[in-house]
Amino acid sequence: MLCLRKIPHGGSAAWFAGLAFSVLWNCTAAGELQELSVTEARDEYSIYIETVLEAPADYVYNVITDYRRAYRINPAITEVEILPSSDAAVVRVRNRSEHWIGPFCFKIDWVGEITEVQAGHIQVITEPELSSFDSGHASWRIQGEGEHTRVVHQSSLKPKFFVPPLVGDLLMKKYLRDDTLATFNRIECNAMIMLERDMDNDTRDLKSRLTAGEDCSDVSG
Repeated sequence: MLCLRKIPHGGSAAWFAGLAFSVLWNCTAAGELQELSVTEARDEYSIYIETVLEAPADYVYNVITDYRRAYRINPAITEVEILPSSDAAVVRVRNRSEHWIGPFCFKIDWVGEITEVQAGHIQVITEPELSSFDSGHASWRIQGEGEHTRVVHQSSLKPKFFVPPLVGDLLMKKYLRDDTLATFNRIECNAMIMLERDMDNDTRDLKSRLTAGEDCSDVSG
């Protein structure tokens, strides 16, 4: 579904000038950004991002795979449902989201199957008959590098909904770039919050053992 945001009278020239400037602006990346590209071909939009996040891999993995709480890393998501799956190795997810892209509002339905093909490698396939897309797929690769995590994400989506030519295409690619960077910032932030929470719990547990007079020579558990 497409709706329009009204541009104030006399403000269109300034709005488009602001758009042109923002497209050229170099956004701040999550962690250490290695590469980011957003391209379009035959109405299909493709994203590639590789970055090193300042959080351990198991925490980053837990944030990315917390499908029920996907809104934590993408607040545009308004509904999430885990659907029945005939394969225990496949997680089937439905979500709805609302995206303002310049003056345009897109209300999106998406259903897809998520599979972990091997440790740290996740694949996502869109179900077109239940989604606002004619096709779609994505891949996540999550690899620990000491206390940091390298994440490589690739995705492609071909919308069923109409994207206005020229300006609409420019807006869509800018939105996807900005949204991708914001999503990875939230992944990193949530992973660090989880890490700090666990460290705080460990500290409190150690203090309680010491207060109780326990032998705390091994507190790994």
